[in-house]
Amino acid sequence: MEGKINNLMAIFTMIIIVSCGRISMLRKNRVNTVYNKKSQMEIYMVSPKLYEFDKKTIAENFLNNIEYYRQHYPYDLELRLKLAVQAFKDSTVESMITEQLNRHFQKYPKVKDDPANFYLPHANRTLTTMDYVNSPIPTKEQIFVSTDSIIYNKDASLCIAFVCIEEKFDDIEGLEEIPHNFSAKAMVGYRKHPKDTLRTYPLTIFSFMSYERKQNIVNDLIELYTTRLKGFGLSGSIYGDNLFKHNVGEKGFFTDSPLFMMYDDTTYYFQMYKALGKDYRYDYPY
Repeated sequence: MEGKINNLMAIFTMIIIVSCGRISMLRKNRVNTVYNKKSQMEIYMVSPKLYEFDKKTIAENFLNNIEYYRQHYPYDLELRLKLAVQAFKDSTVESMITEQLNRHFQKYPKVKDDPANFYLPHANRTLTTMDYVNSPIPTKEQIFVSTDSIIYNKDASLCIAFVCIEEKFDDIEGLEEIPHNFSAKAMVGYRKHPKDTLRTYPLTIFSFMSYERKQNIVNDLIELYTTRLKGFGLSGSIYGDNLFKHNVGEKGFFTDSPLFMMYDDTTYYFQMYKALGKDYRYDYPY
């Protein structure tokens, strides 16, 4: 991988300061985003090769995570356990299926949970009984993921990426009635060393789903993160009572945001999540 990234880290130290205006060059053909109030922006540009490499990496990892859950999440065992409880009320059957579930999670520990509910919704199908099953169709045949744009910090070790998910179920025989929709999500990207490939982590403050037009949903998501994040808080989350002091792209965002506080000597807060009162580190397959 190092060979692929050599010479890609020629980061231009150009800083674009924008006041009461627009962000330009968030992506190659982006329609400029208009701000509703004065704000000072600080956008660092990277080499075109690195930008395209990162966009491809983020989209591929997103797809690979969906496919991992599609293949390995044990919806069948969970459904069998539910039916056994309802039909038999037999503790022996329940114990047997529970043991099968435990062995499955030991074999595929990363599939045990999707704490941000980020990938699983794209990997399953809902039965008429409202139970979930694994999608029978490979992810790449039913979903197209693209990285719309990326906003970097000064040395490109941290970034915010905006991802669009196209659900093209209506192109598949038997699913023609399902609308052709788009969803959009944001992610935090991180590389410890300049030559490392980005690792991505869910950013779940804002997201959109079930839009009919790709450009509309992407623009709306970027507008929220770049104009409405400041002052926002996530009470009860890993971030506690800390509020966002800046919108994405504003000067100080990558240094003062709760996302980029250090949880410990080696871990940022965006790499962590809270569940049932305990703190855990995200551990997605890709």
